[in-house]
Amino acid sequence: MNEHKNMDYLNVMVDLAGCPNRCRHCWLGSHKNGNISVDDFREISDQFKNWRDENGNGISELGFFSWWREPDFCDDYRELWALEQELSSPGRAQRFELLSIWRMARDESYAKWAATLGPKVCQITFFGMEGNTDWGTRRTGASRDNLLATEQLLAAGIAPRWQLFITKKCLNELNEFVKLISHLKLVERCLLIGQKFDFFIGGMSPEGNGYELDRERLELDDLALIPEAMTRLSRNGLYLLGKPESELYVELVKTDSPPNIDTNVKSLVVNADFDVYPNVAEPTKWWRLGNLKRDGVDTIMKAYRDETTPGMRANRSMPISELTRRYGDPYSRKLYQKSDLICRFMHQWGVDYMEGNE
Repeated sequence: MNEHKNMDYLNVMVDLAGCPNRCRHCWLGSHKNGNISVDDFREISDQFKNWRDENGNGISELGFFSWWREPDFCDDYRELWALEQELSSPGRAQRFELLSIWRMARDESYAKWAATLGPKVCQITFFGMEGNTDWGTRRTGASRDNLLATEQLLAAGIAPRWQLFITKKCLNELNEFVKLISHLKLVERCLLIGQKFDFFIGGMSPEGNGYELDRERLELDDLALIPEAMTRLSRNGLYLLGKPESELYVELVKTDSPPNIDTNVKSLVVNADFDVYPNVAEPTKWWRLGNLKRDGVDTIMKAYRDETTPGMRANRSMPISELTRRYGDPYSRKLYQKSDLICRFMHQWGVDYMEGNE
């Protein structure tokens, strides 16, 4: 067993109902919505609970989640939360800082219920003003829902945390966005509930849906168009927007270590077709571990533990310098975090691999 695949714990996230959105930045892509039953959910949990390796060792602690993308998209979300607690090891089924914005705008009792679970902050995603946020979410009314959810959260004592993904499409409305925050008095109203209003400018990972959004990615010269008031308000300033690809290229083309993309939380995700992916990168064919219905949990756990999928092998063996020479642009002024640029290279490598061009 690989040392970095410690089986002390594992989270299994099952996409029971799917997601109301198809956000253009989403690294998870646009997997179809399904209708996995509670019985199937229980059966999945049993498979992982009963799994043993060659030495008879199982997984010490397990967390089971009835969602993978936006939580609580199922109408019986309260019962599913109780079921997650029942199936999981104590304390492993958690809420984090994610809630269903879609449901919050349609169910007045939802935010109050969510407030009893512990989250003091909830993240809300914008792509600019109304038209661009609806465009970025790929759902008419998404911006309206964000504003309704903001009010519901504040009324329930939860601070809304706004994240803004800036693309070339919304550069001309950033001053208006700052005015919206001021008009809603979010800083002052969060203080009234004993919280801090958190706002940050997000960086887009060019994988999953985000790969196609790369054409709208900011370039170095665009930074001058971001209002100083927005930069001051942002938790990380402009840091998450990154540096020009040309600057990162110089460093990465000399880096002979592999990507070694990893996560501190060991998680597997199960989509509507029962395909299973490691939650370390975009859920695409080159990362896929197997199918629970056809292959069974033994095959999946062995592939996860031994890192036998094409993506996992490349992640541990392909030199970043080689990926950079193949897919990097030494003249590009587009802005990336270093880790995000490497993810783009891995996506491009994966497409080539599956098409037989690798």
